[in-house]
Amino acid sequence: MKKTIQFITWVVVLQLIGYGMGQITDASVDPWYLALTKSGMTPPGYVFGIVWTVLYLMLAAVGWQLWVDSGVEATQKLRALFAAQLVFNWLWTPLFFYLHWVGAALLCLGLIVLLTAKFLVLAYRYRMCLFWLMLPYFLWVCFASYLNAAIYIGI
Repeated sequence: MKKTIQFITWVVVLQLIGYGMGQITDASVDPWYLALTKSGMTPPGYVFGIVWTVLYLMLAAVGWQLWVDSGVEATQKLRALFAAQLVFNWLWTPLFFYLHWVGAALLCLGLIVLLTAKFLVLAYRYRMCLFWLMLPYFLWVCFASYLNAAIYIGI
């Protein structure tokens, strides 16, 4: 029962943070974001909400598993990488949508990609379920990096 409550807590906290990031985004979409030159591959706005809801659920599962395994020495690097990429994930939204620092946001995404790639390499060796849970997130942040770069260079 204790593990279930911990998992639910991870899910609720990450979903609430995701919701908060969405509120920052919504406040800046019109007119600033709408006026930007974006890639033709930019999905409709509603897709981002769906994708991030699912990704935050998967991130919660990873965080919870790392929390449960906190006494296992092999997870120390995974926990550090997970925490670091999560901080940069949360930093990206205000950089991009609130401050409109598109270049800094792109650098932030680059760090997320690198940290997550390192996480995937280690997770592949340690625990495959963590690898598979993080892979969709990695692919999405790679795609987000492309979208951010397209805005930065004005495609």
